[in-house]
Amino acid sequence: MKAQLPSDGAVKRFVWTLSIAVPLIVSGLYLIPPAEGLSEETLKQVYLLPRLNALLNGSAFLCLAFSLAAIRKGNVRRHRNLNTAALALSALFLISYVAFHMLTDSTKFGGEGAIRWVYLTILLSHILLSAIIVPLALFSYARGLAGDITRHRRIARITMPMWLYVTATGVIVFWMISPYYPY
Repeated sequence: MKAQLPSDGAVKRFVWTLSIAVPLIVSGLYLIPPAEGLSEETLKQVYLLPRLNALLNGSAFLCLAFSLAAIRKGNVRRHRNLNTAALALSALFLISYVAFHMLTDSTKFGGEGAIRWVYLTILLSHILLSAIIVPLALFSYARGLAGDITRHRRIARITMPMWLYVTATGVIVFWMISPYYPY
């Protein structure tokens, strides 16, 4: 027996609600002060979250890359499973990212000269595309799950390279900013 999927209208409402809520929540993190009174030991533990975030992003990147290879070989089941894993890893990343930024001040990049411009370019493109990828990934995933292959392929051609870029640059941003973390 095949499970009944939500209506197209319900999927659209869900996707657009998340697509608006996620950037608002992330932007709001920079408007609220971080938690106060955390012990040194707790802060050391909190500063493990960026490493976890890089691991989650890197793992999502690998899932997406293997998913692309799977679909090129015609293995739809593996493609779907890897995309499901990438979506779950990205959701876990978002939860960890929000938790980290609720508990800490923003870390300033300390590099100077050309490397600063490289960092800022990567960071800005990562931030902008990470907001755009939310509806693209969710619509692409939902269309694939619903069996709407024509519309899935159309959006996936845009989504896949962008999502790969966002997950890869998430790791690069971590790698570049991590020397400036206090712990």
